[in-house]
Amino acid sequence: MPRQPIFNVPPITLWLSGVMVAVFAALHLLPEAVWAPIINRMAVVPAYFAYLDQLPPLDALSVVASLVFYALVHYEPIHLIANLGFFLAFGSVCERHFGPRRYTVLLLGTTVAAALVQVAASWGAQTTLIGASGAVSGCIAAFCRLALARHDPAGRRLALNLIGFTIIANVVFAVMGGGFMGVDAQIAWQAHIGGFLAGLLLGAPRRA
Repeated sequence: MPRQPIFNVPPITLWLSGVMVAVFAALHLLPEAVWAPIINRMAVVPAYFAYLDQLPPLDALSVVASLVFYALVHYEPIHLIANLGFFLAFGSVCERHFGPRRYTVLLLGTTVAAALVQVAASWGAQTTLIGASGAVSGCIAAFCRLALARHDPAGRRLALNLIGFTIIANVVFAVMGGGFMGVDAQIAWQAHIGGFLAGLLLGAPRRA
């Protein structure tokens, strides 16, 4: 019998999960003087977009690139664990259904959409946005759209429950922030919503 892989996770999802873990490890193992400048470049800071046209070209390019790279950065363990769990579960399903090209478009589209919604909602603020929650929300939304398109009552119920859970969770995040989860930071619920809506848009089922 052929040996089955220990982790049956498709390659893009597995590779990105490994990068997130590696970045998290670097944050906690390397001196702050080494990683802080890099993370400052990777994080989305709404204030930088308010005067983007006044920045030198390389700095402006770095700010625009942060719309993608922020998703690889997690500092709190619970943030990383939660995002990895949902990403491995729902991202794997999406990658298998859409294939590498459409899956990459889904991830990039939801990541950027989540960041832009957060930038618009916090225009000019010196806050930082990190983490893959926007892309994860997009994968959940795409999964829901796939499930709703199938003639499977159980799958449709699961999709509707996930949509309801997403709405309720983000209302709680908006009201209570991250304190009830032991996270000393505000949770970017606007980014979650932006990623989810982008996932619904980009997650059209593949035609047979």
